[in-house]
Amino acid sequence: MGKTAVVVDPEYLKHFPGEDHPERPDRIQVLLQLAGGLSRQKFQLLPPRAASRTDIEHTHGADHVRLVESTSRVNRYALDGDTITCRDSFGVGLLAVGGFLNLLDSIAAKDSRNGFALVRPPGHHALRNRAMGFCLFNTMAVGAEYLKRIHGAKKILIMDWDVHHGNGTQDAFYDDPSVLFISTHQFPFYPGSGAVNEVGVNAGAGFTINVPLPAGCGDAEYLQVFEQVVVPAAEKFAPEWILVSAGFDPHRRDPLGGMGVTEAGFGAMAQKLLVLAERFADGRIAFLLEGGYDLAGLRDSVAAVLEAMQSRQDDQPQTLQMTQSRIEPLLHRILQVHEKYQ
Repeated sequence: MGKTAVVVDPEYLKHFPGEDHPERPDRIQVLLQLAGGLSRQKFQLLPPRAASRTDIEHTHGADHVRLVESTSRVNRYALDGDTITCRDSFGVGLLAVGGFLNLLDSIAAKDSRNGFALVRPPGHHALRNRAMGFCLFNTMAVGAEYLKRIHGAKKILIMDWDVHHGNGTQDAFYDDPSVLFISTHQFPFYPGSGAVNEVGVNAGAGFTINVPLPAGCGDAEYLQVFEQVVVPAAEKFAPEWILVSAGFDPHRRDPLGGMGVTEAGFGAMAQKLLVLAERFADGRIAFLLEGGYDLAGLRDSVAAVLEAMQSRQDDQPQTLQMTQSRIEPLLHRILQVHEKYQ
């Protein structure tokens, strides 16, 4: 069994949005401690590298890159109300993107079985020419474009389970049939997007699937979504790669979210995606840290996903016992909306 690669580095501590900001360096500190205790028989630590401007500008405009770079000249700069930089933030942002790209290269070369990039700042809200929601560069979108451009990927599934809708990632691939974007998120909630009828446009119509969940959903509801929406859609798409925007703010203790997912729930969702990766993508799956602001919940949830990544994936995971639930009408509506795109 090959090793699972983990990207994490003390350099990610240097991005400092300010005292009392939720996206604080402590998020990486607890994950550095977790990584330090991983078995070297099962896991390998990969160093990050700084992403090039070319890598980033395939997703973001050059003006946006220059703006973020310009913030390196001041101690504090507000790109928006909650996206704050310091002098080190631009460099850390390049390392966040480059760390994910290093992971993708390692998996593509079969040097790693699969992997998890434990980087910050997060990225899935960043638009082509706008930083927002703690995010400077859209690491996930840059990574998917990199797979297409460098590794010849033709079909990529992006699963985003962060509590907030990944509006930036959706926007990057909204007309692109080579990327199936699926998002589970609390709704209505920041950033306000992610309704059921947001399905993509032109050739990309039907390749965006939004699952806007009411507050209070926990493991049972999320696994029901995976059973009824995520897994069937992935099976029909048959991806060559699976990428996961793994935000842990749906955790029951998270201060920014209103969901009830446990560590076991995150592990179970990861297991279902790992099985899909074995079936369709020759095991190629990479997880990327997005949100998650309760430190214990973040650490323990990442540990649960890492454990799932080292488990055997030969057998299908145990399926959820289906019962009538409050999200049944929502799931029925999603399936109805997407029926015409099958």
